[in-house]
Amino acid sequence: MSEVSEINILVTLNSGYVGPLRVLLRSLCESNPGVRFDVYVAHSSLRESDFKRIKSAIPDEESCRIINTYISPDRFPGLPYSQRWPREACYRIFAAHYLPRDLDRVLYLDPDMAVINRLDTFYKTDLQGNLMAACTHMFGFFQDLQRLRLKMSPGSVYINSGMLLMDLERFRREQVVEDVLDYYEKNKRMIYLFDQDILNGLYHAQTLAVDTLRYNLDEKTLKIYNFMRTSKTGVVNYDWIKKNTAIIHFCSKVKPWHEGYKGKFGELFYTPFAEKIKE
Repeated sequence: MSEVSEINILVTLNSGYVGPLRVLLRSLCESNPGVRFDVYVAHSSLRESDFKRIKSAIPDEESCRIINTYISPDRFPGLPYSQRWPREACYRIFAAHYLPRDLDRVLYLDPDMAVINRLDTFYKTDLQGNLMAACTHMFGFFQDLQRLRLKMSPGSVYINSGMLLMDLERFRREQVVEDVLDYYEKNKRMIYLFDQDILNGLYHAQTLAVDTLRYNLDEKTLKIYNFMRTSKTGVVNYDWIKKNTAIIHFCSKVKPWHEGYKGKFGELFYTPFAEKIKE
């Protein structure tokens, strides 16, 4: 499959995640030379000073265009949020309704990620008629439990919403905003992980599960994989990750920019990019 020279990126956040977003963008640019990114920053509260900080982390603004995408807080009423999951987290669900209509697909990334290899081939993944592609962080009994909790169909995969490769054209044809809001209202007693549970509950039959080790790898998942490995697959070590993994996810409660973080991923995949950014 041929490489692409332009990639659309979507991030959603409030001011608390401007710092991590700067590191994500730095990693995105450095790991994908020759690619032009249009980065849509969807938010309800960022200021001009926040966008100046965001842009200052980019080594070349011609190859990474930051697009201020303001969303009124009352545009999608009734969606859940908390101190840990801000209102903006659910905006990814409705990407097709506020991004430019000439965009046919977008790669959503959580701000607490780092890109350490090229995204060209993955961005052109054949979605096989699905709405999106994503990765799971649940295995075995825990995967079964999520399917049961959200009444997902047998054989479907509960995915992590931190990385979503979205077919915007198909979403525009098939998604009705009011249906999403109604789904949450009717099922909110069983929804704990907000946008992630909503996406799984509504679209599990239209989601293509892709390789977690390559496209949404966090430290906990790596430990689980190596614990469950077979003799055929072998251990996935840091050298393999450096060569084969595209997207690293710092999705635990304690992040590399928090005091007390002890994970190896921070030292290997966050700090090298963070150290290059001037405040």
